[in-house]
Amino acid sequence: MRPTFLPIVLGVIAATAISPAPAVAAPAPAAPAAPGGAPPGAPAPFSPPPSAFDSGIDGFGMGIAAGLAGGYLVAREGGLHTSDWRPLVAGAGIGALAGGALGLTLGLVSTDPASQGRSYLIVREMGRGGQFGLLTGGIIGGLVALGNDKPETILFGAAIGTLSGTALGLVLGSLEHNPWAPARVGPVALQAGVLSCQTVRGGVSFGPGVLGRF
Repeated sequence: MRPTFLPIVLGVIAATAISPAPAVAAPAPAAPAAPGGAPPGAPAPFSPPPSAFDSGIDGFGMGIAAGLAGGYLVAREGGLHTSDWRPLVAGAGIGALAGGALGLTLGLVSTDPASQGRSYLIVREMGRGGQFGLLTGGIIGGLVALGNDKPETILFGAAIGTLSGTALGLVLGSLEHNPWAPARVGPVALQAGVLSCQTVRGGVSFGPGVLGRF
């Protein structure tokens, strides 16, 4: 790999990692109950949930980072050279369009009261998870590069970390508390344990599971 190629790629992924995510105001909490047993006052007004375009814009940033990481992993096969810029540009472009389309689509379909705002949380956590993974992977790759004297290990660690963090953000965003969803009525209980199920051959198989009461 030529020396001039590494600083360019590092500069691109660093700019992606440090770019701040747009802030969306969380809903304000309801007014507390009045003292003396008096009925509570009117609840404070809630800020509106993020729009589909909020999710779409966050999806662009998430997609660019993930696309650059994927494009780099494709370009590095057989050795990374200065002429291998095409997979990086293609990955960034395809990733940006796919991420923007994903965020916009999730925002458009998440319109019912129970899921409003969920799309924004998912796309936001995917983007922030990718940035966290990029920095973590880059740092680990840098420490490894000190031992093997291969600077390209930094890029490899950053790419793997970006993709891993994006996937983890998808899971966390799906499970994160949604402040825009209405409060549940009735007890809610979740319990993790080991469940048994019958296999297609008639045997019994055990595995982890979650039981819930809503």
